[in-house]
Amino acid sequence: MNITSTFSVAGRCSSTGALGAIVTSSSPAVGARCPWVKSNIGVILTQNVTDPRLADIGLSALETGYGAEASIRTMVAASDFPDFRQLAVVDANGESSVFTGEKALGVHGDYYATNVASIGNLLSDPEIPKAMGQHFLEQKEHSLPERLISALELGFNMGGELDQEHSIALLVYHPDTPFAYVDLRVDYSDDPLNDLKKLWEIYSPQAENYKSRAIEPELAPSYGVKGDE
Repeated sequence: MNITSTFSVAGRCSSTGALGAIVTSSSPAVGARCPWVKSNIGVILTQNVTDPRLADIGLSALETGYGAEASIRTMVAASDFPDFRQLAVVDANGESSVFTGEKALGVHGDYYATNVASIGNLLSDPEIPKAMGQHFLEQKEHSLPERLISALELGFNMGGELDQEHSIALLVYHPDTPFAYVDLRVDYSDDPLNDLKKLWEIYSPQAENYKSRAIEPELAPSYGVKGDE
């Protein structure tokens, strides 16, 4: 079995109510398994011998009206192998919680505070989750995607995983729409962080336009492509 390492951040913007997550891993396509967000409900991170099914259970608990801590307890209770799991939750009110099972891989850590939760396994430094979470909280002047990218970049700069990171994903939802405001993924790369940063540079000036095209297409700007004169 290939042992893969992962670290991530879930966050909420207290001024806008936006919810989001960013995650990186030495395995491919981490965005397909680990980060889960639902507008006005919350953020779930599930990793370390990942079971994506737990995210549905955790989001359902949040949607029913339970908070982040209860959502974590529900996912742990539902898992046949909770000792292998690492989980994080930030709910729509900013409450957060984390769980790291006793069989978490290698050097691992977790951190949570109001509006943020961060977790990691097979880390080069056990302080990475705490440092990422605190950095996220310090970046209040920036947008949620930028805060998440900056927090994860700090984790990279502290040494990141013991193995080479290969995939990364950024997922952000706004409270006024049920679809993703940002859903960017690098499924396999030798430099996933910088590849994601390049994607964000390209996508960020257009993000509001894609949102307005869904909600108010008659008022949305043109696509700026041939045939759309």
